[in-house]
Amino acid sequence: MEGIANVYGETITVVQLLYVRATADQGSFSKAATSLGVTQPALSNGVAVLERAVGGELFERSRTGATLTPLGRRVLPHFLRILGSVEGVAAEIRFANADVVALRVGVSPVVHSRVIAHALEAASRNGLGSLVLREDNLLPLREALVGRQLDLVFVPEVLDPNRFAHRTLEAEPLHYMSANQKVDSTKHGVELATLAADPLVMVGDSCGLTTVTSALFANSGQTLRRYPGEADSYNTLQDWAALGLGGVVLPKSKFRSDAPTRVILENGSPVLISYEAVWDPNSAQHATISALLDAML
Repeated sequence: MEGIANVYGETITVVQLLYVRATADQGSFSKAATSLGVTQPALSNGVAVLERAVGGELFERSRTGATLTPLGRRVLPHFLRILGSVEGVAAEIRFANADVVALRVGVSPVVHSRVIAHALEAASRNGLGSLVLREDNLLPLREALVGRQLDLVFVPEVLDPNRFAHRTLEAEPLHYMSANQKVDSTKHGVELATLAADPLVMVGDSCGLTTVTSALFANSGQTLRRYPGEADSYNTLQDWAALGLGGVVLPKSKFRSDAPTRVILENGSPVLISYEAVWDPNSAQHATISALLDAML
């Protein structure tokens, strides 16, 4: 009873719960503060006040970031439910008292269509209004986000993490199609280290896929050999691979259904490409965006 009395004797605010959620999402007090558009001291102090209220630390602090303690892992689901309820009420009030403004959402061509389907379903189910979609490459999407022509973008994880708020949405395996491959070997993976032996045909870096692929090879210490030409679409990549010009690395969802591909492995584990939501934390649509992402996740 004493612990309960201590909790009820303190004021626990929604803002404190938002700080905890952002820190758990970002793994860092500084990144969480950036994502919410507040100072790090304000966020750290808010979390500390909440920790005093619940009678224990919610995060392990270190030079590399912040991770949930056992107590933090136990109470976080309760905090998320509270936030979901509060944000649901806010969405209902906005819907009842004002015209719901459509969210303008930019999408990179490489992003799995399932992400868009989840967003449309979540917006409809939670009364968040309609989504106006625009597919484009990374640079135009970033410029539209900065210029406030877009409220939110769904892209591979390659944009500047210090300028915008980010939340990871989902990931899917990267697959490889070798040049002149005629036998379907989808049941067998291929280690990343073996891909360095053959050139890769690639698209330009406009959609983010080439950045992801280049970083993948660099981080693993492998040499990326590129075919000197450049394809204009994912279908062209597969056609060129069939002509023997080089292998292809794509998310599984971007290959044709009959393409003979193999999942790419690194030390036996599938290599993934992650997709994220990116938005300006100072956007007037920040609350709606947060409600949408919470519903999607």
